[in-house]
Amino acid sequence: MKKITLILLLCLYTSLVIAQQKTATITVDLEGGLKLDSIRLFKYDSYNLYAKPDAGSKYKFEIKDKLPIGVIINGPKDKQIYAFLESGEDLQLKTDFDQKIVFSGKDAANSTVLNNYMKALDNFNKKINYTNMSVPTQIMDTVYKADQIPIDLLMANKAKVTPGFYNFQKVNLEYELLQDKAWTSYMVAHQKKDKFKMSEGLPPDFADLIKQVKFDDQLLNIPNYRYLLTVYYPSYLHRREIMLAGKMDSPHELKDALNEYKMILKYYPAGMIRDEAFKICIRQVLDQAKDVSLTKPTIDDYIAKYASAAEAGEILDEYNRKLKMSAGQMAPAFSLKSLDGKEVSLQDFKGKVVYIDFWASWCGPCRYEMQNGSPKLHARFKDIKDVVFLYVSFDSKVDDWKKAIADDKIEGIHLLSQARSGLDTPIAKAFNINGIPHYVIIDKEGRIFDNNASRPSENGTEARIREALKK
Repeated sequence: MKKITLILLLCLYTSLVIAQQKTATITVDLEGGLKLDSIRLFKYDSYNLYAKPDAGSKYKFEIKDKLPIGVIINGPKDKQIYAFLESGEDLQLKTDFDQKIVFSGKDAANSTVLNNYMKALDNFNKKINYTNMSVPTQIMDTVYKADQIPIDLLMANKAKVTPGFYNFQKVNLEYELLQDKAWTSYMVAHQKKDKFKMSEGLPPDFADLIKQVKFDDQLLNIPNYRYLLTVYYPSYLHRREIMLAGKMDSPHELKDALNEYKMILKYYPAGMIRDEAFKICIRQVLDQAKDVSLTKPTIDDYIAKYASAAEAGEILDEYNRKLKMSAGQMAPAFSLKSLDGKEVSLQDFKGKVVYIDFWASWCGPCRYEMQNGSPKLHARFKDIKDVVFLYVSFDSKVDDWKKAIADDKIEGIHLLSQARSGLDTPIAKAFNINGIPHYVIIDKEGRIFDNNASRPSENGTEARIREALKK
């Protein structure tokens, strides 16, 4: 799924969206004796803002672009408060990050309603145990029911909020539901494909979801609309064609960027949405390639017809870097600190097959694999000493890294390649990692065996590791 790749790639291109000229501010006033060194604000573009207390012990954030925007204010013990900011807004928040959340300001009702329906959604999800559900349709019916909760509450509170907030959130929530039908349903069906047919896990109207999608460049600043149209929709269109051909239950790739590129060519009208979808897809083409040389015709087509001169240069540079990371090439050398503070290098494992899991505590798909896929994969090699499971985190905070390992009880060798933000680390650059989770298999000689290995939960992963052992 590589959801984190997609989000980071989206960040590169949201400058295409026409932003308002005015700024918006939110000031946080802590109560109940709570004192924090800083507060983090998340903007749904994978970049965080941090504020330290001013002379009056208040924390002030200023948003200068991409308005209107929804944000999350992060407090201690993973507490989250949601806010919505429109151009020129000066929002005030008094909170103890526990019982008290009080907004004030001209359009404070927007953030109050937003928090109310997010709290209702959270309460619903706390009562649900998806791990006890085995049937894909049962899981997805529950997901759809959850998606409907904020939609219903938004409509019920329409008179209390501004038209800008209502219209923004209506599109955002409706496209989240559509995204779950078009993408999440397929992912759940894929995870359960050993017991159920893929076609049995998809909604009855899967092929007709195409009728609910509209192309409107002015909506690109709305997160779920942007994610669906520029990331997930090409995948849906490809799977839809597989379904209509009666081949949904036949073997096919989970993600197939080369065919998704063709879907964009076939279905997308010219405009900003198509431009952004192309830019994301072409990097997925390179990222997914087992043999990058096979992508050259698609790369050449994109450069000749759609890329700017600057982008063409960047893509060719990435293509050439990928060639250096092809199977048979020596893996980039690195040395990082382990959990106990010792220096560990890739060279230390020469003579063994190394399955490297690149991850971060904030990556949901990474954590899912660690909790559900990794233990089973480890068990299959528990008596084979020539296999090493190496986990390289891109967390920016040491405490977050250590907490995730402790929470998920992740066995293996753990190293930290501390990121300045996102995936901004030398190791990510060296291995050409654009998104996580990402997996690489290194052979006994220290050469790359598979630069884009399958996930721990996928059936083919064990076979690929055993294949590397025989090499």
